[in-house]
Parts: sequence; C-alpha cells; structure tokens
Amino acid sequence: MSKELSQFNRVKFIAYRTAMKLRALQKRLCLDLVDIPMLEKCFSRLAGLSNEESPGLEGMVSSLLPLFEQLHTKHPQMVRSVALAVDLCINFLLNLFDPSRDGLLRVLSFKIALIVFSNAPLEDKYRFLFNLVAQDGQADQKHVALLLYDLIQIPKLVGEAAAFGGSNVEPSVRSCFETVRLSPSISIGPFLEWLKQEPQSVVWLPVMHRLATAEFAKHQAKCNVCKMFPIVGLRYRCLRCFNLDLCQNCFFSQRTAKKHKLKHPMQEYAVPTTSSEDARDFARMVRNKFSRSKSSLGYLPVDVGDEGRPLAAPPAAARNPATEALHQRAAVISHRLAQLTASQPAEPRDERVADVQSPAQLINQVCFFR
Repeated sequence: MSKELSQFNRVKFIAYRTAMKLRALQKRLCLDLVDIPMLEKCFSRLAGLSNEESPGLEGMVSSLLPLFEQLHTKHPQMVRSVALAVDLCINFLLNLFDPSRDGLLRVLSFKIALIVFSNAPLEDKYRFLFNLVAQDGQADQKHVALLLYDLIQIPKLVGEAAAFGGSNVEPSVRSCFETVRLSPSISIGPFLEWLKQEPQSVVWLPVMHRLATAEFAKHQAKCNVCKMFPIVGLRYRCLRCFNLDLCQNCFFSQRTAKKHKLKHPMQEYAVPTTSSEDARDFARMVRNKFSRSKSSLGYLPVDVGDEGRPLAAPPAAARNPATEALHQRAAVISHRLAQLTASQPAEPRDERVADVQSPAQLINQVCFFR
C-alpha cells in the first residue's frame, strides 16, 4: 500500500496530495461503501463505553464484523473476504491512533476515523463529528481540541501533517472560537460556518470530497497541455487566459501551455459547468485582463506563529497587597525544602511501569480557558 501511495508524491499541492492518498486508503479499506446509518448501527455495539474508554480488540471486532458482513452481502465483488477487511481496518485504526499498541485507542478516535472515511455528505460528517464531542448542543474548547487532535492524526499517517499545523491544535481551536468571540463553548451553527471556510488544519477533508465527486465527472473541455478530451476528474479553468483549461494531472504537476503562468487565478470544477457559470467565469476573465487583483487563498489560514495567550493557560492569580509578604515568605520556605530534599539520598524507585498516556489523554486533563 505504501508503494501505491508514494505515486501521489509527484503532486505539488499538499492538500491535494494528502487528499489523494487518503482517498486511495478509503477505497482500499472499502470504507467508501459505508454510510451514516451503517455507522450508527456499528457504534451502537459500543454503547456501554464512554468516548474516553478503549474499545479493545474484541470491541472493535464485534462492531466491525457485522458492518463488513453487510458490505459483503451488498458488494461481494468489492469485499471478497470479510475477515481480511476487518483485519485491514483494525490495523489501519491501530496504526493511526496506537502505533505502539499500548491500548491507547479510544472509542472517540475509533468513531472519528470511521466517520471521516465513510461515504457520507461532507456537512453530515461535520455534524456527526460535532455531536460526538458536544453536550446539550454545545462543545467546549477542550473537546474541540480533542476532535482536532484526532483529525490531524489522519494526514500524519501519510506523512503530511506538518502543513496542516502538526499536533499543535491550539491555533486551530482559537481560530474556531474566534467565531464566537472566544466564548467558553460553541454551538453547531458557528462550528459549521468555521469548517465551511476550510480551515488549514482540516482543508484536506473537503478536498478529498471534491476529488471523490469528480472521480468520474466528464467535462466538455480539452486540456490545453495533454489534449485530454473530455477532461475527466477535476477541471481547472484559467481566469486570465482566454479559453484555457487544464486537467487535474497537468494542474497538479504544474504544467503550463501558451502564455499561461502558474500565478494566474484558476477556477476548479468537480462537476460539469452550467451556462451561468461559464458566463460568470468569462466576466471574471475580462475583469482580470484589466486589473491586477491579488489572488486569495483557497482556505482559511491558521496563524501558528502568533498564538496569543495559550488556551490552556491557568487563570492569573489576583495579588492582594495585604498578603504579599506572606506569599514571599512561603516561597522562601518552599525553596529551602526543595534544597533539603535534593541533599537527601533518593528513595528506592518503584519499578512498576506507570500508565502510558497519549497526547490526547493529556489534552483531556487540561482545563481550557477563555
């Protein structure tokens, strides 16, 4: 599978490269055949476990086995071996969330991965993901952080996490909660509006959906580079050059034709265009001929350089002048106790291994503040 994914490394644009790898994984695992009702039935078998508990191997098998048996009945040519399909899916989930096999895979992570790779409309996925971490229709900053942390593990599996902010989810949480003026919690409406702007940390997910939508789409246009006609897949129309189209392969490899330049604005189409869209693009092309407007980003950037006050920062303690001397005295005593402890021989160390904690578990223990 790694060899199959490596062929996408020639794609210059990171979001599309990541999305193509994930789409290939989705189809290899046959999760593109799974819809939301099937997932709800699958998750019902874990109803006795909280989101923070581990489903264990038995729990994963008991929930996935009926799912793939149903897929085998509906699509026998796609799911030939139920046992193999279950084994591949479990190994994928463990590699994603528990590569060391420490038993750290949580029910929440299990559900998030299956929802992301399912065959459901994008907004339905967003709603389902929100409901996983929401209580009474509201999700606080800590639970949104847990959701985003698990989501970033997906591009990380294919070696593409750095461009989406890496494992540091605080800037993304802050960006999300800025839509509600850094309120302690957020409802489904503002959360969906934020996601529809395609924030940098999750932009790979809507791109994956557009790739899936365009997979068999035929556009009545010819690629000006490779001469493909009709264009199959994503179609890219230049909004500066007259009558210039590119197929997705030429666009991803940054091949050009005529006087077209890479900096020219492009319009992406996942489905064939309508006459009104053609007229709109023609008007934009004429306008771009006479104005040098700056190109805008196709996603919502997340500023990781200026994070502001950390969301996990404890509230600042108010100082009382009347007790300031007492606090200073306590600090001196604490310092002397620390020196005394350091000068004494260390006690024998307990050889028992402490419980292993994942970063997601550590996030879960942090109190997020406004």
